[in-house]
Amino acid sequence: MTESNVALVEKMYDCFNRGDMDTLRNEVFAPDMVWRYNSRHPLGGTHRGVDQVLSFFEMIGRFFGQSTVERIDTFGDDAVIEVHHYHGQTDSGAVVDGRNCIMHTIRDGKIIESQIFASDQYGLDNFAWAAYQLAPIPARLGM
Repeated sequence: MTESNVALVEKMYDCFNRGDMDTLRNEVFAPDMVWRYNSRHPLGGTHRGVDQVLSFFEMIGRFFGQSTVERIDTFGDDAVIEVHHYHGQTDSGAVVDGRNCIMHTIRDGKIIESQIFASDQYGLDNFAWAAYQLAPIPARLGM
């Protein structure tokens, strides 16, 4: 079971790097999954359900290059912890380059929960604010 859990997380990165959201939806993520990204930028927060998680993935795919897994291992029978390298650049020239650690919980052969731990949260926050602008008020407030 634990080797297949590692393979599932590796498959997630392969799909993300290729932009294959259909395989992520149908083969990798549980429909009711939760993706937690504690941060202070527009993409942060808790994303609930596969639709929200895939929207998050599509947004980060706009400015981030491919993510490369550097270390990966099991954590008990139902979890995988990995460290990956990421980089990105905005059209205005903002650059980010760092590492994240993510703990993925697996249930019934699919990722049900993920929690990101950033190595440079302030750097990611600053980059995301440069990359992702909020809608102007009143649209931002739904007025």
